[in-house]
Parts: sequence; C-alpha cells; structure tokens
Amino acid sequence: MRISRRELHAQIASLAARNEHLAAQLAETEADKTACVSQLERAAHELSRGKDVIATHMVSVAHPATVLHSPQACMDSLREALTAVGFDLRLELERLDGRPL
Repeated sequence: MRISRRELHAQIASLAARNEHLAAQLAETEADKTACVSQLERAAHELSRGKDVIATHMVSVAHPATVLHSPQACMDSLREALTAVGFDLRLELERLDGRPL
C-alpha cells in the first residue's frame, strides 16, 4: 500500500525535527567537551607550576648555603612560594588538620 503525500510530509517533518534536536545536542556536547578540556589544561598547568616550586625548594633546602634552618621556616617559605604562583593548598591543609570543610 502506498503512503499518502500528507503522511510522507509528516514523516519528513518529524525526521527534520529529530535532526535539528540531534544537531543541538551535538553542539551542546561539543561545548561541554571544550569546557572540560579547558579545565583539564588549567589544572595541568597549575599542577606543573606547583611541582616546579616544590622541586626548586627541595634543591634549595639541600644546598648548604640555605638560610632556612628550621622546618617551620621551610614550610612557610614553600607556602608563600606556592601562593605566589596561585597554587592554593588551604583546603588540603585544613582537611589534613582535621577541620571541617
């Protein structure tokens, strides 16, 4: 049995609407992916900066001419250097101290 012209147009309109919906979902997914990649890149960059600061402090503490004689002074210096590059450890330090977050 042949399909009527009206039914054919209805099917075509339905398929067009579905295609538009799928295209919108794809665009939204692409935008979400781009945002996620951007966040991962920022996190990787921040982690790299933190690792550089920590490595620099480890080398300087091992050097005999280091002015930092106490563990407290070393900790304060490391904390200041990390803060200077935007590496925030407040949440981690509070969690380790047992404070509620």
